[in-house]
Amino acid sequence: MPDYTTQYRCIGKGFCGSVWSLEGHQDQTTAIKREDGGPGRSVTNDCDMHMRVLLSAHRHPPSTPLSIPQCHELIQPTDAWWQPRLHQFPAGYIACRALISERIPKVPRPISDKIVDLFCAGNTTLADFVKENPDDDACLIRPYLGRRRRHKQQSPSASRFQRFSLRNVPLHLDQMEALGLDTTLYAETMADALAMMHWGAHIDANDVEFVLAPPRTVDSSSVLQSEYLGVHCMWILDFDCCRQLSMDEAGIEQACMAFFRNDPFFPKPETGGAADEDLWQVFKKNFLMASRRIMEEASEDERNLAVKLMERIEDEGHLGRRS
Repeated sequence: MPDYTTQYRCIGKGFCGSVWSLEGHQDQTTAIKREDGGPGRSVTNDCDMHMRVLLSAHRHPPSTPLSIPQCHELIQPTDAWWQPRLHQFPAGYIACRALISERIPKVPRPISDKIVDLFCAGNTTLADFVKENPDDDACLIRPYLGRRRRHKQQSPSASRFQRFSLRNVPLHLDQMEALGLDTTLYAETMADALAMMHWGAHIDANDVEFVLAPPRTVDSSSVLQSEYLGVHCMWILDFDCCRQLSMDEAGIEQACMAFFRNDPFFPKPETGGAADEDLWQVFKKNFLMASRRIMEEASEDERNLAVKLMERIEDEGHLGRRS
């Protein structure tokens, strides 16, 4: 029988809305995304695009450690779902459209504590606060393969952070390299995901997020293992800004714009660094391989779209480096 006494706790907030979960409850594997953010954002679109991605992944299973949360239910403001549950939210919250989906497992505290030590070296007061702060318990790691830090710490006492949060903490490429993380496999996994979204789900992947977090089950064969992060995999989420992608030249332009508009998850071409260029070539090669597999039965014109997109992205990267 459902427990309507446990209070929902906010575990994330963005422009689309806020995300809630029942912490310390048997239903803590579920996340509720409320449509209470900025105008023009829609959890209905989020749900539609999410279902497209899940169907595409079912038809074209990725060969890399990629996970996608299950999409359970879209709730309307007038649905009976709210009647026994609204009091579980803080005072002043009203019923609204909401999306119920699988919650991505949070990074365990021993690992997130190491992340705090990495970012807050030399600032023990801040580090101790973050480690004990309940609001920083819902840790997910954003792998930024397309960005290196501009300002690196020169010594353990040079931490520049006065405030720091473990929610969606960014891990930049130079940090991943220093920690011995498998950036090549990360790049291959992102390439698989992008090909699956473009050619299987026919969406532009605009503003999707990638996070590193524990897998659903530790005995899964599709996991990553590292000394620093332990057992983990790559998850994709947040599809509310995605739009349908046409299989033509206009779609290529749309996909290219989305690629550069997104946060710097993907490796980028023409960055000027040898290691960065090598990672881009890994991403490009795997994207084209995955695209050929997904579009095996498509027309020749459609199969050529993947090559055209990579060329268009490289052209844009070259222009950006010149400017």
